[in-house]
Amino acid sequence: MTTFAPSIRHHPDVGAQGGWARLAVSVAMVAWIVVQGGCARPPAAIAPPPPPVPEVTVVAFEPRVTPEWIEVTGRIEAVSTVDIRSRITGYLTEVAFRDGQFVHTGERLYEIDARPYEAKLLEAQGNVEKLLGERRFSEVQVDRYTKLVAKGAASQQELDTHKAKLEQNTGALAAARAEVESARLNVEFCTITSPIDGLIGRTQLQVGNLINQDQTSLATIVSVDPVFVYFNLDEPAFIRLGRHLGGGVGRSPASPDTMTVMVGLVDDVERTFPYRCSVDFLNNQVDTQTATITMRGRLANPHDPTPGHSVAPRFRPGMFGRVRVPIDEPQERLFVPEAAIGNIQDHKIIWMVDAASNASAREVVVGQKLGAWVAVTPTDPAKPLDPKGSVVIRGLQRCRDGKPVTAAAARDGQAPPPPPAVPRFEAAGNPAEGPSADPKPESLPSPSGAEP
Repeated sequence: MTTFAPSIRHHPDVGAQGGWARLAVSVAMVAWIVVQGGCARPPAAIAPPPPPVPEVTVVAFEPRVTPEWIEVTGRIEAVSTVDIRSRITGYLTEVAFRDGQFVHTGERLYEIDARPYEAKLLEAQGNVEKLLGERRFSEVQVDRYTKLVAKGAASQQELDTHKAKLEQNTGALAAARAEVESARLNVEFCTITSPIDGLIGRTQLQVGNLINQDQTSLATIVSVDPVFVYFNLDEPAFIRLGRHLGGGVGRSPASPDTMTVMVGLVDDVERTFPYRCSVDFLNNQVDTQTATITMRGRLANPHDPTPGHSVAPRFRPGMFGRVRVPIDEPQERLFVPEAAIGNIQDHKIIWMVDAASNASAREVVVGQKLGAWVAVTPTDPAKPLDPKGSVVIRGLQRCRDGKPVTAAAARDGQAPPPPPAVPRFEAAGNPAEGPSADPKPESLPSPSGAEP
């Protein structure tokens, strides 16, 4: 800052008082310069306030004793499927069922114009009667000429001729009777009946259409109860399944010799797998193209076709299903909501909050599901998860490893309901006891390609 010294002119009449006046002015000027210099200094720096502690929502682990299982895709098929075709050619005269109804074995389904075949039957029967008349005449002739030859009144050649005619008549009569039977069958085939109990689909032809023998498909009937569930296991899972069957994996206490799997339909969004089926078929070889083996379960499909209070079957052939197959011994696993799973590149992590309210990331392997919860296992066995710890389900992006957080317990609606309990038959035996030291070897259902 540039300062200017004031110019003071001395008056000759100024005495001692003038000196004091000059001193006061000089002090005032110095004070003014100091004040001006202080205003030109930069203000002192102000420290920023500390960042707020992030808030997160946490839940506790949910332990469950479950076997290890795999979930595979299954397809539902009928035990029996029949394509209805006609054994004769003719014009359709009646459709005797309603599309989609339940039909019983022997119930009438279609009628074909039987008049041409009835006429054929009458013609064949008339031919038989004609041959029977010729046979009686030939028998009389043979008897007569046998007597004449004995008296020498006729030649042996004439007798042999009538015997030959009688034998020819015998053969012709047998053929005519076969034609009668064939014509009678054709008349019966004009009425088409159901070969099984089941649900019939829609008819493909209506009255007046020409039906070609063995070619025209009229409708399809499928059996209802039970149904089959087909699914494929990959080779490693199948080997593990066979290794642990001796410990009772997937076996019900009520049926220890039967392996049971769980089934869910597309509406089972919570993956509770409410249906049970018994495995009754194992293919005799592994598919070399897919490295899988086919298994089949028999699934009950109750229904009531009684009019007025009918109950429709739950499962229909062709439906998609999920199959849960237990492949290892039961053990306790820790479950967390799916919302607690985070990602760092291709690794799965969960954020845990310790007693000091510090967040820490733990890399885990995600396993089986129970409802909206999934089992987690630490990738480092030396650092097990604390079952009493808390897991972050909201605010994962605000967590930093080793940094403090404000943890609040999840309120109603913020976390999914607890995972459902695992049915007893899935955890066969007491997990605390474990399998016997020398269990009897057990095997899968015998490989068989036979359909019941």
